Amino acid sequence: MSDAPARKPRRVTRPAAEGVDPAPSEHALGSSAAEDRPESWGDVRESPGASENDEQLRRDRPPHWG
Repeated sequence: MSDAPARKPRRVTRPAAEGVDPAPSEHALGSSAAEDRPESWGDVRESPGASENDEQLRRDRPPHWG
């Protein structure tokens, strides 16, 4: 029974997609993921591409939104 060759793994490995961290487990756990940062949710007020419409929407929001 020990005459059989060792089996190769059959799982396919593909390169990471563009814009994705290829090794996410190698980072410190104290840092926030890109999707958890305020910039990802549009919370940055001084964005360089802010339009007039963005400013008007911020001014005209209902009072219960804080």
